[in-house]
Amino acid sequence: MCGISGFVNLGRTEYAAQAVLRQMNRRLSHRGPDAEGYFAHEHVHLAHRRLAVIDIAASSQPMTTADGRHTIVFNGEIYNYRSLREELRALGRQFATNGDTEVLLQAIAQWGEGALERIEGMFAFASFDKTEQTLLVARDHLGVKPLHFVTNATTFAFASELKALLEHPAVSNDLNLDALGLYLECQYIPAPLTIYRDISKLEAGHALRLNVRTGAIARWQFWSVNYQHKISVGQTEAINLLDTELRRSVESMLLADVPLGAFVSGGVDSSLVAALMTDLTGKPIETFNLGFLDQSGRPDTTQSEHDEAAKVASHLRSHHHALMVKPSDVTDTFADWVNVFDEPFGDQAALPTMLLSKLTRQHVTVALTGEGADELFSGYANYQKRASEEKIAAIFGASWSPLPRLLALLPAAARKDRLVKAIMQPKAKRYATVPNVFDRALQPTLFSNSLLVAQKSHIADYAAKFYDECNAEDYIEKIMYVDMRLWLADDLLTKVDRSTMAYSLEARVPFLDHRFVEFVARLDPALKQHGKTTKFILKKLAARYLPEEIVYRNKQGFVMPLSAWLQSSLKPHVDAALGANGGGRSGSRGLAKRGLFREGALAKIQAEHATGRSNHAGRIWALAVLEQWFQRYAPEFSL
Repeated sequence: MCGISGFVNLGRTEYAAQAVLRQMNRRLSHRGPDAEGYFAHEHVHLAHRRLAVIDIAASSQPMTTADGRHTIVFNGEIYNYRSLREELRALGRQFATNGDTEVLLQAIAQWGEGALERIEGMFAFASFDKTEQTLLVARDHLGVKPLHFVTNATTFAFASELKALLEHPAVSNDLNLDALGLYLECQYIPAPLTIYRDISKLEAGHALRLNVRTGAIARWQFWSVNYQHKISVGQTEAINLLDTELRRSVESMLLADVPLGAFVSGGVDSSLVAALMTDLTGKPIETFNLGFLDQSGRPDTTQSEHDEAAKVASHLRSHHHALMVKPSDVTDTFADWVNVFDEPFGDQAALPTMLLSKLTRQHVTVALTGEGADELFSGYANYQKRASEEKIAAIFGASWSPLPRLLALLPAAARKDRLVKAIMQPKAKRYATVPNVFDRALQPTLFSNSLLVAQKSHIADYAAKFYDECNAEDYIEKIMYVDMRLWLADDLLTKVDRSTMAYSLEARVPFLDHRFVEFVARLDPALKQHGKTTKFILKKLAARYLPEEIVYRNKQGFVMPLSAWLQSSLKPHVDAALGANGGGRSGSRGLAKRGLFREGALAKIQAEHATGRSNHAGRIWALAVLEQWFQRYAPEFSL
């Protein structure tokens, strides 16, 4: 795992290119503490930070083919690199190293863009072809690894993280108010947007090709999931096939020349991954978990899953490491938040994930995680509820129905009801994404006129794009795909990548091997959501490896006991961040002075939460994070 950055000086402007490149690269030192490397050819500049995981002694980057034609900087792991190397050797390709970087480089040299159809893994890379004068840039199928880029009249630049791009003098730090509004709606910023107007995220499963001579860019999607070709097998055979496919994925991710472990939450997904790791290696593995303490220092039994994780570890006989987090750990770590997440990011699970990553890195360099299973196997109870509601919305929200127009006359508070919203929206927009911070119906009563005018889109617009893109016939599979492209890629995987790489820890995600995703897409939807049972077939498989009390216990999210902490140790911090009691905008402090909200809106939110009238914990957290980001990156910002 690594950090990559680089740029092409399209305008042939004069500046200290090597000094700029080094500064960009060194902002990514946490992603690759083991080595740094640089490449320059005329106006093309590439840089790399290395976290050595495979072929530690060799495989330095940037890496160039023996003939000098192709050069690559690469972040990630290619899990099928050994079989690809043999295929390439049979075609006459020679190898000087034993790592996956050279395999990827030679694959691109052999097949060009066709290499994207052959590689399996998580990756973001930029490959320069000196003969053709092109730069090929790509991001993996599910978006496990990040890639940001800027293109304008003078410069094409890219980097693993925003902080590196902002070091380039041609990159503007002007804010994107549309992205800001989307953050307030759903706690993250969906690709291709970033908080900066001129910087984009390359979307999952996409690539672009830059003509270095002309600056012309071609961009395309090289992979998507096909749900059409279902396999017809009985339940037992389906479980056996799932076992084979998941074991293959986990085994491919055990390739490393450094110690490995697993995050174990106590839930079925991560526990099954850990169980398969144990079975495949034939020895106890290292497992890691985080729990929460209450104000008095006792374990918080309502939020913490440390007991369940300990049961899994005991069953697997793993070497288990548990970290119990107290409220002061959160306040102590909060200042690091904005250094890790370069744009506003309100998923409260990110902060404990950072603490867990710090603990884990003390013992191993690579950790396997359970992300992705919910979006593949219908793991959220929300999905079945939405499917039931869709039967009603399909009738009352039909084109001939007068009800949508009548519902638009209801007060905003009534229009935020989930079924009411579904009836009022076209089918493709009825399901947006998992989190809903400031509902669109309420925004006119909360947001300032300036922010409302600046908003160009809402999260439902992004959801509709993916809903229409998905070729599944089953409604639950379609909305799972929406979450896979939005919530999973831009929230969950962002959380894991930034939190782990902040401590130079590589995270691998077996459920998101794209061949495994393709297999799951071919399964009968009834094997995923079986009546009211979520993750039906995955639980059947997990029961072969784990105790039933672990497999069939109720799902619990990895979140802090935020409501309680906001009324105690976090309250002074949040009060200062929101500045909602400053007495009018001219005397306001913190977020209240930014001109994003109507006067009194923030104070009302805090008062309703403090009195118990409404639970605004998630909203207050997202607002506090936003103000922390403003203080670090745009302290003078105000609409």
